[in-house]
Amino acid sequence: MRAKTSHCDVLIAGGGLAGLTLALQIKRARPELDIAVLEKQHHPVPVAAHKVGESTVEIGAHYFSAKLDLKKHLENQQLRKFGLRFFFGGERPPDDLSLYDELGTSDFLPVDSYQIDRGIFENHLAETAIHAGISVESGVSIKSIALNEKGGFHTLTARNGAEEFTTTARWLIDGTGRQARLKNHLNLRKKVEHANAAIWFRTADTLNIDDYGHSAEWMARCAQQSRRMSTNHLMGIGYWFWLIPLSSGATSVGLVFDPSIIPVREVSNFERLITWLEKNQPIMANVLREKGNTILDFHVLRNYAHSSRQVFSADQWALTGEAGVFADPFYSPGSDFIAIGNTIITDLILSDTNGRDFQFRARFFQQLYLSIFSSTLSLFDSLYAGFGDRELMMLKTTWDYSYYWGILAYMFFTEKLTDIDFIQAAQTELTTGWKLNADMQKLFRGVAKKKRRFPADGRFSDHCGLPFIPELKLQLISDTGVDTHARLKANISLLEDLAQVIASLVEASLNGRDLGRLQDIPALKESGEWLFSQPDLRTITT
Repeated sequence: MRAKTSHCDVLIAGGGLAGLTLALQIKRARPELDIAVLEKQHHPVPVAAHKVGESTVEIGAHYFSAKLDLKKHLENQQLRKFGLRFFFGGERPPDDLSLYDELGTSDFLPVDSYQIDRGIFENHLAETAIHAGISVESGVSIKSIALNEKGGFHTLTARNGAEEFTTTARWLIDGTGRQARLKNHLNLRKKVEHANAAIWFRTADTLNIDDYGHSAEWMARCAQQSRRMSTNHLMGIGYWFWLIPLSSGATSVGLVFDPSIIPVREVSNFERLITWLEKNQPIMANVLREKGNTILDFHVLRNYAHSSRQVFSADQWALTGEAGVFADPFYSPGSDFIAIGNTIITDLILSDTNGRDFQFRARFFQQLYLSIFSSTLSLFDSLYAGFGDRELMMLKTTWDYSYYWGILAYMFFTEKLTDIDFIQAAQTELTTGWKLNADMQKLFRGVAKKKRRFPADGRFSDHCGLPFIPELKLQLISDTGVDTHARLKANISLLEDLAQVIASLVEASLNGRDLGRLQDIPALKESGEWLFSQPDLRTITT
């Protein structure tokens, strides 16, 4: 229990994933700082049915494993992820998953990511933080916040049980998730037009997607690993349905959808969801109907996307995680935004304690972060209508992956996202990349409006069959002294070529041509060959 009045250098309201990782990052960078974390829930938190957001991708996974030195925990207590995987059943989905069209990888790509049981992970983070000398207090409810905008201390009044206490701090960080206590206090909430909804729950049983296909050839496609270890998406017009394994043995299940296509009332409880699945995903209806007594929780969330008018302030406060912004769970970018936001906040706090001009940095990173959010949101906004279109999605995922790995992930892995000199020098390339993505998403939205579906014929489109896909991932971890600006320029050149190829393939598809399997399209297979054959930009391939 904290004293009735206390002081610290950094006070983090919210001890979930965002708040605890931020505390650890700051403490690793500046051990002498006094850091306190106040969390509403009591620790230890439950496993399996604690919080949604179990799937990580490259930036978030790298942040947890390398930046925070949590690799041992991730490898021993969590699950190595077998990438993203998508299934398309057409208008009348069959009762055999091997007859669905499949989009994914046949083998692991470079750079690990993980499926995370949030309860297990957050309990480990809290223990690690306490061991590092961070004050972590759970069961705390915030009563009031008073900001000092004149270089003094912020004041937070809170209650733990019957005891009320006050804490002052030089830096105050809001990591309270969707409660967004500081964000609401400052009236910073900003609505976005992407008004989708989600339902999710956990079943105590292991759901193994490998059991739902009945073909030996289908099983042989992924000989290196079980498909169960992927983030599996069953796709349809206006929605995707997920299955994510958890290390506790439970399975995370969810439906994310556009309410203008699928009314919320149709799936707003478990019984209604089963009825909806009987028509749209009968395999999952049959599986889940038998699991009704193993359901651990059930949640409905409308209008999950949100933004903020400000996230970082020169007045020594900031928002992190879902207290700030949230775009969409597709592609699992939530932990990425925690990683990026926390890294920026750490930079600002260190700049302040070092006597550097962090005011300019706060304004600069504010614009950068919200630009990244806007670009990320464009990947999903008004595109759910096309999620049942296998040809659109194999082209869109190819573009989206390349754009993500080639720019944002590359800059994070090479620690350039807080290098203002680098960002300013690379402004031309970054602007080109942003515009390319905006144009491509506009193209994809035009196709999505058509709500196309194709009869499923069991084809498998393998991202591993496109040479530039593993190369783009490999460059994230194989820096051999290549000039990062030169690499970024080369990646933009690849994206420019790829955009032209994909645009021509979209046109061909709209004109009735069957594109076939992703790995059999010559123009895509040849993309980037010139880039990765250059000795001064070649990555390590062993």
